[in-house]
Amino acid sequence: MTEKHKEIARFISQKVVNEKDYTPIDEYLTDDYVYHGLGGMTAHTPQGFKVAIAGFHAAIPDLKSEILDMVAEGDRLVLRFHFTGTHQGEFLGFPASGARLHFEGMIMCRFVDGKVAEDWDYFDFPTVVAQIQSQLKS
Repeated sequence: MTEKHKEIARFISQKVVNEKDYTPIDEYLTDDYVYHGLGGMTAHTPQGFKVAIAGFHAAIPDLKSEILDMVAEGDRLVLRFHFTGTHQGEFLGFPASGARLHFEGMIMCRFVDGKVAEDWDYFDFPTVVAQIQSQLKS
C-alpha cells in the first residue's frame, strides 16, 4: 500500500500545487480530512484545504514544488519538498514583496482506506521570512 500512497502524493503535489488543479482534493482526501499548517493554522474538510491552498497560490501565484524524498511506512508518508515562487500577495503577515522564494519543507500524511485523512505541513519559515524581509528592505 505504501507505493500507492506515494503515487497519490505525487499526483496531488503535481496537480494541486504545481498546476492549481484542485480536483484531486475531492478525490483523494477523506471527508473529515484535517490539515495542520504553520503557526497552528488548521483546515478541516477538503473544502477547508482548498481555501488554504488557494491562499498560498494568491500570495505566491507561481508556486512550484519538487519532491526530493519520500518515505512511507504503514499508514504514514513523509515527503521532503523544495519550493520556489515569487511573493506577490500578503503572506504570513507580510505585504507583497516581489521576493523570489526558495525554501524546503516537509509534509507527513496519514492515510485511511487509500485517501489522505490528515497532513502535518512544515516549511523553513526563517528562510522564507529572511527572503521576504531582504526584498522589503531594498
